[in-house]
Amino acid sequence: MADSLKAHVDISSKGADQFVELYYKVFDTKRSVLNRLYRDSSAILWNGNAFSGITPFAEFYNKLSPSEHSVNTYDCHPLPTQAGPNTPGSIIVNVSGTVRYSNEKKDRLFSQSFVLSPDPTNGSFYVWSDCFRFV
Repeated sequence: MADSLKAHVDISSKGADQFVELYYKVFDTKRSVLNRLYRDSSAILWNGNAFSGITPFAEFYNKLSPSEHSVNTYDCHPLPTQAGPNTPGSIIVNVSGTVRYSNEKKDRLFSQSFVLSPDPTNGSFYVWSDCFRFV
């Protein structure tokens, strides 16, 4: 049991490392493909604006000025799954950092929480829930 939990924590940690690097790189440099990380069922809350699904969110974020994120810290942990110890479960990823949009003079602090869920169609993960907030 302890070995199984350690394995899930290790997998979650590696997944979070890869996800955080990829997510902010894509957001800042290739925003037009950011939608590939979400699904139509994704729940998104961006600084008080709720979006159900990727299409309205993509329309919103594609109107934002170019950005540059700097991640200060992030943490993650696996969520238990009912499917068994060898089945990947979801991962919660909490991120904090700064972002500067090209139309602003100062960096802004942000906090962002993701729930990454396994995608049974391709073995990867997608953003099931995304909650972004300026601090």
